[in-house]
Formats: sequence, C-alpha cells, structure tokens
Amino acid sequence: MKKDWRTVLREERIGERVHLCDLPGGVKVHRQGRSLIVMPPNAAVLSSANFNGGVFEGPDAVMNTTGLGGDAEASMMEGGHAVHAEYYAECARKIGFDPARIVGLGTAVTMDKAAIVTKTSGRTSVSAIVTAGVEGNGGRAGDPASYDQLEGYKGRNGTIVIILLIDADLPEASMARAMITATEAKTCALQQLMAASLYSTGIASGSGTDQVAVVCNRGSGIHLTDAGKHSLLGELIGRCVMEGVLRALDNWAGLTPLSQRNALRRLKRYRVGTEEFLQHAAGADRDAFLGSLEETAADGEVVAAAAAAIHIQDEIGWGLLDSAEGRRAGNILIQGAMVRRCGACPERLDLEGDLIGNLVRALSLMALCGCAGKGGSA
Repeated sequence: MKKDWRTVLREERIGERVHLCDLPGGVKVHRQGRSLIVMPPNAAVLSSANFNGGVFEGPDAVMNTTGLGGDAEASMMEGGHAVHAEYYAECARKIGFDPARIVGLGTAVTMDKAAIVTKTSGRTSVSAIVTAGVEGNGGRAGDPASYDQLEGYKGRNGTIVIILLIDADLPEASMARAMITATEAKTCALQQLMAASLYSTGIASGSGTDQVAVVCNRGSGIHLTDAGKHSLLGELIGRCVMEGVLRALDNWAGLTPLSQRNALRRLKRYRVGTEEFLQHAAGADRDAFLGSLEETAADGEVVAAAAAAIHIQDEIGWGLLDSAEGRRAGNILIQGAMVRRCGACPERLDLEGDLIGNLVRALSLMALCGCAGKGGSA
C-alpha cells in the first residue's frame, strides 16, 4: 500500500543538526534532515523560492530541502503548489523553525551534494551555495511548454538551486540585478558543458524549475548598488555561481567537461539513441558493435569532428550559416574523421546530406571498422 507523503514525512527520523561552515558576514550553514539551512544575521532576501518567495526582510533561515522522491513525491506533484507549500512548512517545523520565518527552496538533489564557493576581493565577499541537477529536466528558454498552469500543475524533477550571499547592503533593485547576473552565470556554466535541453535540440539554459535566492547583509557598513557585469560585485557573483554550478553538477550526476568529451553525449539533444546506430550495423554482433561504438565515440579526434559538425548544425538553425554551405563543410569534417579512424573511407558520404544523419552513419561505420579490426563480423 502506498503511503501518503504526510505519513512518510511524519515517520521519517531526523538526526542532529550538523554545522557545515561559516561564511563572510557571520552566516552559518548547517544540514539537518532533508534540509540545508543557511542562517544569515540581519539579512534581506529576494528570491524565486517556492515558499515565502519574493522580498523577505529578516528571515531566520533560508532553506534548500530535498523532495521525498518515489510515490510520495508523485502524489505531491499532483497536488500542485499548495501541497508543496505544506511540505516546506512541515519540513521547517520538523527541524525547529517557524515556517513563517523561513524562505524555502527545493530540489530532488540531496544536500550532501551541495557545492559551497566563496570569492573575496578587497572588502567585497560573495558566496554561492548550489545544488544542481539538469539531466532530468534541462531546457532552453523558449522551448515548447510542458503544461498550461491554467489547466493544472505538472511538476518535473531536475532543478538548479542557487543561494547567493553578498556580504554587503544592497537596495532591492540591485538585488534583482544580482539575480540576473547569477542566472547568466548559471547559463554560461551549462553552455560550457553543452548540457542538453530535453525539450528541443538546443543547449540547455537551465532547468524548468530553477530557483535563486539573493541574500544581502543589512548590518554591513558596505553599501553597493551595482551587481552588473562591469562591477567587481558582478564579477564575483559570476565566478562564484559558475564554479558552484559546475561543481554541483559534478557532485550530483558526474556531469563534467570530461564526461561530455563523447560524441554520443553530444548527440543526445538530437534524440539519437542506440537503435539509430544499430540500423547501420545489420549482421554485426550487437555487443561487439556497441562496445566499439562507445570506444569510437570517446576518441578525441572523433569528438572534435562531431562537436564541430553539431555546432555547424546549430549555426544553420540560428541562421548564422547558409544551410548548403554549412552541411558541406560539416560533412567534410565527418568524412575526414572516418579516414583518420579507419585508415580509408569505408563509404563516401553525401556531402550535401543531413549533418546529424551522416554523423550517425559515420560513427556506425567507424565502429564497424573497429569490430573488423578486432575480429568481429561486419
């Protein structure tokens, strides 16, 4: 029998509060139960939080809380925002906080995977506390919608949560600018990884459920107003958030520059899977072929050619390259990779043909060459 989420949460045992670190401005960071607890003195918060979001002067804590997962999480998703608010309130009470006095953010990521980064220059200090998952919900701004909220709520797992702490006093408008800078930095980190949107062929600019909380220190004698990219504060925000997002994605799912150094992963956003490759491997031993395909896809020169061809396809889509000229240039790169990998060209490509289709065919042919070289049938 499936348990209601309230029962699951009520029966869950909560351990002792663990102090993780102190940050500039007297901020204390703890972990307890499902929550990472940030306790900033004299704070003002501007956030897109699910619980007590917006402007909040003087909260007792800013919390990032892991969801229940499984059937309990699914039942919460069906209940929409009101049920999520109830969940955050219960989690706060369970660890000794008044729900009315906290700002609550949430994610499926567990809090032991959080990344904490601090950057200081002169008298200006910025910290970012980040949890990040994007492979289950990565999306690009402008992608097709998953639902119409007027017709009901449909939540998805996979969230980047950023708690940005600035050890200075900022007016609300500048806090909003800090949120923009932090969001740009998050997107820069995802673009550096070529993280895939799950809803289009684009590069992810975030997930569909990302949240940011900007926390400033009302008790600081330092008053700053410029959080844009030209200011030192903006630079520190960008560097903190980029490093925090990259580390958090590695912590949670092992998404790193090295893990992305693979032609199959680069093709992921074009919805290319095993079956598309097997169509070009009739008669080959399946396991030997797929093993050779993995080896081929990790070859450095193959990755470079695939990355270049895929980016040419992107630029064709953006209108930056002429379609015919771009396809021809990309296909020449792909054919050159086949020659280098196989020692000869096992099959000529249609240089005017579809780039992604030709890349799939070329990777398959290179994998078959690898099978033949190891005694497999082709």
